[in-house]
Amino acid sequence: MATYTLLLFGICRDLLKKDEISIVTEQLVDAQTLLSIVKNAHPELQNLPSLRLAADQHFPKPDFIIEERMEIALIPPVSGG
Repeated sequence: MATYTLLLFGICRDLLKKDEISIVTEQLVDAQTLLSIVKNAHPELQNLPSLRLAADQHFPKPDFIIEERMEIALIPPVSGG
């Protein structure tokens, strides 16, 4: 079993009304799979157009295996000027 703790920011925090969430999987998973699991577990996040997952302050490739001990964050769509 793997337990991931994900930090929430911006609209993600607002939608889920939490600062972090935990996801439990049967085994370690890659970044793309973890993001899919999160979206399935929290349908409120499914319509965010560019939701990204960061691990240890980097955006991993989709097939990068996420370790439980990593700092994991959901990065919502952002706008700048």
